[in-house]
Amino acid sequence: MGNYDYYSYYALSAPNAAYQFGNSYYQGYRPGGFYANRKWEETASTNLAIDYGFWDGRVKGSVDIYVKKTKDLLNNIPQPAGANFSAYIVANVGSMENRGVEFSVSTQIIRKRELTWNLDFNATYNENKITNLTVVPGDQNYVGFPSGGIAGGIGGQFAFINSVGYSRNTFYLYKQVYDANGKPLEGVFVDQNGDGVINQDDLYRGKSSEPKVFFGLSSSLNYKRWNLGVVMRSSVGNYVYNNNYSQSGVQNQILGNNVLYNASTNYLTTGFKGNSQQLLSDYYIQNASFVRMDNANLSYDLGKIMKNSNVNLRLNASVQNVFVITKYTGLDPEVASGIDSNLYPRPRTFSLGLNFDF
Repeated sequence: MGNYDYYSYYALSAPNAAYQFGNSYYQGYRPGGFYANRKWEETASTNLAIDYGFWDGRVKGSVDIYVKKTKDLLNNIPQPAGANFSAYIVANVGSMENRGVEFSVSTQIIRKRELTWNLDFNATYNENKITNLTVVPGDQNYVGFPSGGIAGGIGGQFAFINSVGYSRNTFYLYKQVYDANGKPLEGVFVDQNGDGVINQDDLYRGKSSEPKVFFGLSSSLNYKRWNLGVVMRSSVGNYVYNNNYSQSGVQNQILGNNVLYNASTNYLTTGFKGNSQQLLSDYYIQNASFVRMDNANLSYDLGKIMKNSNVNLRLNASVQNVFVITKYTGLDPEVASGIDSNLYPRPRTFSLGLNFDF
């Protein structure tokens, strides 16, 4: 990966680059690619924020508008012939920009002696754009670099491309063609350039796996000795490549090598046989926006365990990963990489216990 090419080093050659002496072959040592100027990336942020509060502190929060510019990002770039000991080198050439606004509000909706209700809400809107990836800024011949291995990495196929002027992790796939009933046609894609051939030139930049908007909500309701709390999150505008559908939702997965394998039920929808080119179809891209309740907690204060003690006993019941609302048909829409290869769902856990409050 070029992690150490800021050093001048020698490495053992590959077996297919050995020298023959007599009847024996010997691997030699040869210099590796060298990039002495490797350094950490740098981020500069400009913020304009307003803090507010009114109604005797029962409503307070902030609004923050920001611009974050990051430079010296690493990218694997080609080297001119004879200029280095490697055809490619990982160099500090990339830059990226994030623009957005963050809003937060904390409220005490009810404030009474035996009843209080606190509600906190926050929202973030963010736009991400790559601004440079090459030594010479604005190189129109550089399409971008791929990322996001799909179908278990078979054949070195990738779902994303990172290009100047677009969000990072933008999907770069074929546009699927459907029949009159809306069923996808295996291996049939839109000929984007109209040359009559479906190849790399027909891939197009589509949605991004990066969310546009985030929301957060927490609530705490106290009544006498009872307390009820919930925490919720939402992500809007993010898309996911369903790698389980593309890899196991085909006939070849079920009947491969005369052995029956587990398969995705998506095969019943598509009837795909297993065309390798089909892996690069935007059919597998799904809207992964979601609303998730992370936690719900109910507790009851039993009071002091002894008359003259300062230790309180609290009965507590909680649930983690309470529910998810989403249109995504995979196991979990919250996939940081944007490529869903999850085989097991996120667990839902229940707990009940006694807590000692000192």
